[in-house]
Amino acid sequence: MTIRLCNASLDQFSAATRPGYDRRSVKPGIVHIGIGNFHRAHQAVYTDDVLQSGDYRWGIVGASLRSETMQYQLAPQNWLYTLSIHDRERIKHRVIGAIQEVLTLARQRNRLINLIASPEIKVVTLTITEKGYCLDENSDLDLNHTDIRNDIRQPALPVSAPGLIAEGLRRRQHGAAGPISIISCDNLGDNGGVTERVLKHLLTEQGSFESGWLQDNVTFPGTMVDRIVPQTTADARAAFTKETGMIDEGLVICEPFSQWVIEDRFAGERPAWESAGAQLTDNVATWETAKLRLLNASHSALAYLGLLAGYEFIHEAVADPLLAGFVRRMLGQEVSPVIEYPPQLDLNAYRDQILERFANPAIPYRTAQVATDGSKKLPQRVFPTIMECREQGLECPGLCLVVAAWLRCRADSTTASRFSDPDTEFIAEYGGPDLLSHVVTDSTLLGPVGNENTLSVSINAALSSLEGDLATAVRQLI
Repeated sequence: MTIRLCNASLDQFSAATRPGYDRRSVKPGIVHIGIGNFHRAHQAVYTDDVLQSGDYRWGIVGASLRSETMQYQLAPQNWLYTLSIHDRERIKHRVIGAIQEVLTLARQRNRLINLIASPEIKVVTLTITEKGYCLDENSDLDLNHTDIRNDIRQPALPVSAPGLIAEGLRRRQHGAAGPISIISCDNLGDNGGVTERVLKHLLTEQGSFESGWLQDNVTFPGTMVDRIVPQTTADARAAFTKETGMIDEGLVICEPFSQWVIEDRFAGERPAWESAGAQLTDNVATWETAKLRLLNASHSALAYLGLLAGYEFIHEAVADPLLAGFVRRMLGQEVSPVIEYPPQLDLNAYRDQILERFANPAIPYRTAQVATDGSKKLPQRVFPTIMECREQGLECPGLCLVVAAWLRCRADSTTASRFSDPDTEFIAEYGGPDLLSHVVTDSTLLGPVGNENTLSVSINAALSSLEGDLATAVRQLI
């Protein structure tokens, strides 16, 4: 016999750790935009720990901008869901109760705006991916973006995340609702600064807003977030039900490791996330840089080279000695010498930990999932390191091979069909030795990397090597 997870069945879920607090006493204090798996395996867990400590002011109201799926999945479960933590030896289950409700922009836009504007909400967090910020090639607000054009014309009817927050802030100002912190939790360089720049630009374009109020009442702390959270498949949900006897449509699977570094720059009250293990710092940038340029760059490298090698999962790619050796060499000889990192970070141990985490077969992260939206990810993860190597007169053939592997994956129609990257749809039209010249001529996909002749030579050489035997191309760089 199986039963659906909800308030009424919670006591029967003996296989899981369950909320040890009275959820009826929890009040909303946080609006989270982008209520997907990562948030529910990361920030919501830290917040759940705060609620466990007895501070009931920090319930989460989730906002979904595009899909109603999460609302349909969690509403019958009283917004409860299971966090299933997988390591090599065992699985631990924990029911998270921090989410109080999930609202959708399509059906509850005005309520969402009014929540952001209300005095009880002190924090807005975001996990909307790079695309959600509607950025141009300079990481500023893209005024030509369809959603942004709409939100400039109709501020009260926003369709983008920046538009939703902007209208909430406008009403918050008019209602004298007090200070609020807007916290990006996306893998985006200087995510706090980007969020602040985008919001200020949009509010300026919309007009009728007092910039002085924003300066005095709103802050944009930067963050670094880290936890591997693969997509939850139907097979995973079925295996969970078979093991536990519980049906959970909101099941989230993750690795044991979790890290959250937050800039200590809040406008007002906030949850005591540090009591749950978060790190507060005055300089989040170095943590952010290390994560993006080491861990996330490795993830992208394994995704594109793994796809070309025929691997479906990241842990399969790591198990390939050639690919693992390539990543170690790239990190040790090309990335580590040129990046700034926190003095308390043991760089050698961190690099080893990256591959150890990726090798966990209990976390089946698909290469195609990691490969998605490379045109947004590589400018954060790979391109800056390439340019720093160039400025310091250092060679970076490994990083150039990653760029070439991304282009090759997009140029091959079969491989390209396995993951999405709308900004590169035209690449499939090209191939052969002229691929890079077409990309540089017809787009800004490579940014400053595409304007450097020496780098173009290196990327072209890497593309040529990938047209032959992949193992040979990789072996040359180990």
